[in-house]
Amino acid sequence: MFLERFQHLADLPRTRVPERAYGPDSLRLQRNEKPNAWPKDLLDKIYGTVPQNLLQRYPDALPFYAKLSKFLGVPAENLLVASGIDEPIRNLLTLTCEPGDAYVFTPGYAMYEVYGRMLGLKPTQIAYDPRKFMTAEEFCAKIPAQAKIVFLPNPSQPVENCFDLGGLRKIASFCRSKDILFVVDEAYYFFGAPTAIGLTTEFENVLVMRSFSKAFGAASLRLGYVIGGPAALKPLSAYRLGYEANALTFHAGGVLLDCFESHVKPSVDAICQGRDWLREAAKGAGLSAWGSVSNNVLIDLGSADRAKAAAKALEAKEIYVKAGFGAPVEGCILVTCGPKDMMTRFFDALQEVLKGKASACTS
Repeated sequence: MFLERFQHLADLPRTRVPERAYGPDSLRLQRNEKPNAWPKDLLDKIYGTVPQNLLQRYPDALPFYAKLSKFLGVPAENLLVASGIDEPIRNLLTLTCEPGDAYVFTPGYAMYEVYGRMLGLKPTQIAYDPRKFMTAEEFCAKIPAQAKIVFLPNPSQPVENCFDLGGLRKIASFCRSKDILFVVDEAYYFFGAPTAIGLTTEFENVLVMRSFSKAFGAASLRLGYVIGGPAALKPLSAYRLGYEANALTFHAGGVLLDCFESHVKPSVDAICQGRDWLREAAKGAGLSAWGSVSNNVLIDLGSADRAKAAAKALEAKEIYVKAGFGAPVEGCILVTCGPKDMMTRFFDALQEVLKGKASACTS
């Protein structure tokens, strides 16, 4: 029966949590979203140019493919648009693995494990430690012999382990020798990490996934894409939904591509400036901090209790950060970065919170 066959799905963490009510001055630094709003002129370019007959027509993906192809310098036949990165993760697992098969991922995005368990697979998580960079050789040594797919967010989070092109090539070569599909998740591309796109023409077993959620600041669009050789993309393309995205998503995504130089890149540059300032400010205050090629900074507060207490105290100030991680980063908070003025406000509040905790301990 249906209920008996899918009983294992009942334990998966897919319950929707109601969105909290945020104040107008709150800092949402816990969601890996763009924390500051896009300016009105960009929003006008998106909302003010929607064709009047767009809603009643079925989506036409070809113009967006052409625009994305030109932007990336990649032939359209080497691209597949998808619903964020979620859809290709699930579809690749479905197409490549049988129940009981092993696959590999690194911490950061819950759906890597959720989709695998949903399909009855055996997920293997390779954890990073921010205090010691994992080399490509060390990473390969942790891949199970019978793994079917290796998903590698590069960089990952909360620990920003990031392989250079040489390291990615070594992992791709290792995976090819073991007949393993190697999928590089570049959700955080544009913040300083290298790209593996060139490897998709060098290795037939390499795919690259990207999203409009981070650098393009458009998480609500649920717009992503996969880059790979036509032969590697063919099964994914055959398995895709009838329409990769809706017409409004294609329209908004196209405007963001048009406005990359005028709006997106300056926004990314401001986030990188804020990230670098925060990392160095934390180090200057005697804290260990990491973050140089993504949109977040990991700050070590010394213990799990201290990290959770600081996050709770910041929440009282309507500043939200991520805490409650497992080892080896249980004592850390993760901060999604924005421009320097937002990071200054956050760090001033963090110092107040930490001083308050220190005073309470000494009184």
